[in-house]
Amino acid sequence: MSTYLVRLGTEEIEVEVEAVGDALRLSVDGRARCVDAVEVLPGWYSLVVDQGSHALGTLPRLASPGGSAPEAAGPRRWTMVLDGYTYDVTVERGGRRRVRPGTAGAAAQGHEVRAPMPGLLVAVVVTEGTPVAAGQPLLTMEAMKMQMEIRSPVAGMVRRVHAASGAEVSGGQVLVTIG
Repeated sequence: MSTYLVRLGTEEIEVEVEAVGDALRLSVDGRARCVDAVEVLPGWYSLVVDQGSHALGTLPRLASPGGSAPEAAGPRRWTMVLDGYTYDVTVERGGRRRVRPGTAGAAAQGHEVRAPMPGLLVAVVVTEGTPVAAGQPLLTMEAMKMQMEIRSPVAGMVRRVHAASGAEVSGGQVLVTIG
């Protein structure tokens, strides 16, 4: 069994992973889950979690302009799209929580919504200053001949829209900042 510390914004979650045949048994903050995962395209998975179906896309988080590249060792940083919701996730092996959920930090800097893969922005439905609810559509992107709605993972105010409708974007590119 392996233990990981997963960070989603300011929330930290302890996840234990154990292989059970072809499936995985996850213990998320002490709650057991059975997960079957099949890679359907590079970096894109079909998940069955406790008999519920989900789509998961993963992309290593890229360096921001003027920023440093992700570390080769230490925490792994990912942009993940789960059922149309985009999350910036940091994963590190072992350890216990160091920060209590709900503390300041990422919220003060704003939440960056990133492109899950290279593609074309078909529509941007928010503008700077727009209040958004968690789950509200922010933009529509086309990639690999499929359209996907990118939704806000958090409630807040749109601080900045980084790309316009019709723009070609790269995987991991920041599209919207919510603060």
